[in-house]
Amino acid sequence: MAVIHASERPLGPLTKPEWCQTPSAGFFRMPKEGGEHDCHYHEHNELYLISRGMAKILNAGRDQYVRERDIVCIKAGDEHDILEVYGDEDFELFWLYEPGPDRARLGHLHRSPEKAQPHPVPAKPIPPDFPG
Repeated sequence: MAVIHASERPLGPLTKPEWCQTPSAGFFRMPKEGGEHDCHYHEHNELYLISRGMAKILNAGRDQYVRERDIVCIKAGDEHDILEVYGDEDFELFWLYEPGPDRARLGHLHRSPEKAQPHPVPAKPIPPDFPG
């Protein structure tokens, strides 16, 4: 058994046990005020397990609303981003890369220098069409 203290450092090549096939995983928090994010992709499939809050995300060219207990499946190569957060609490998620091709790079990859620049993520009231 191994314990990764992900609040200090995400699971990754230097912190995971040899037998673990997950390339990387960790927690992410977007504050309800003053958050920033970037439009990026990965060379691994990625899962978001939403643990707190509500947001609008971009996933493979589509805007989607997400909330606590949703699981977002992001295909390797698909650009994704956090566009807006809603309500009175921060937006939090656990992210997990699935095993991918040999020599696949970890981390945020960008299709242009502009997309690599963090942009503000506004906090807005919950939209009327947000699913209940």
